[in-house]
Amino acid sequence: MLEPHSWSLGSTRRSTFGRTWRSPPRWCGGTKTRGSARRRPSSGLDQPRVFTFTEGDETIAASRLAESLGSLNISSPLLLVGTHGKTLASGIDDALDSRPVSEGANQDWSSALGSAARRGGADAIVAIGGGRTLDVGKLAAARAGIAIVSVPTQLSHDGICSPIAVVPDHEGRPESVGAIMPAALFLSMPTLLGAPEASLRAGLGDLLANPYALRDWKLAAERGLEDTDDRSWDLSVQAYELVQDIIENANLGARLEILPRLADGLVLSGMAMIHAHSSRPASGGEHEISHAIDELYGGRALHGEQVAFGCIISAALYGDDVAELRGRLRAIGLPSAPSDLGLDEDDLVRVVLHAPDTRPGRFTVLEHSDLDEAGARALIKDAFADG
Repeated sequence: MLEPHSWSLGSTRRSTFGRTWRSPPRWCGGTKTRGSARRRPSSGLDQPRVFTFTEGDETIAASRLAESLGSLNISSPLLLVGTHGKTLASGIDDALDSRPVSEGANQDWSSALGSAARRGGADAIVAIGGGRTLDVGKLAAARAGIAIVSVPTQLSHDGICSPIAVVPDHEGRPESVGAIMPAALFLSMPTLLGAPEASLRAGLGDLLANPYALRDWKLAAERGLEDTDDRSWDLSVQAYELVQDIIENANLGARLEILPRLADGLVLSGMAMIHAHSSRPASGGEHEISHAIDELYGGRALHGEQVAFGCIISAALYGDDVAELRGRLRAIGLPSAPSDLGLDEDDLVRVVLHAPDTRPGRFTVLEHSDLDEAGARALIKDAFADG
């Protein structure tokens, strides 16, 4: 069954799957109150169309994807296909070209792909795959000035519909760059059900960042460095609250129940970024920690898994209950200690000190704390006192 729908940008407190919001947990400090932070009024926003295919198998989903492209008046797409996207791509007969995404795909590769799409007369890029495939596709579409259709094969992070792309620069360092909002998002539940459980955990980890990112945003606003945005803030809160009880109860068994809520949350989080014209509502100091791990040690886990670990550092700096947070992460199977990422104390000290350099101009609790080496080491010893 193909279910096209749009996510509401209003002030509703119910998700598209009918769940009522609850209060943020004490261990992440809460996100409801913006206090005296400067706020700007919300405005209208274009929304991506979202198609959800829930019945049958991937072969049927592939034909439904082709039908969805037709309903969007996309007739000459360039396909960008990741490792697990071949079946879904097989139903698109009128593609101008189909390209695999190489491990070395970077910003230059994305620009070249955009140029090829423009020269070939493509009217859209359809990116089918994991995070790297979608991010490269978004950046290529932005460079080509054409639409992007996002077809994730796993729900590992909120980039599935955000206008931000994390793509390595020419030196191989991951960099967050402005790209383009997907015109549409196609969710094939048969495909997503077959994704590794690690990707599901990573998606939860990426949404766990939202409460901390919002607190960092408020911190910057209180310093007069930028304004928060009501609508973006609310969307980010709603995104996290959709999966809050999954994180609290460590209930990953019922995939058919979890995946729609995770998808909903990741879409709402992406739309918060779309509305803010920034990754601010979903990316703070915890993402800087993940970026620093990438830059210093080449990445040790999926993006969302590293972000969840980064939340421990943010929580410690905010004075939250770190032991409870670490227990939640451990129960889900997310990294809860440096050793889970193959890091030791000295490695993590380097990460904490380098993290602010990964996002120049972004003010978070890391920049606010302005730790030196001794301060970083003391923080880490306290946060990970039990190993």
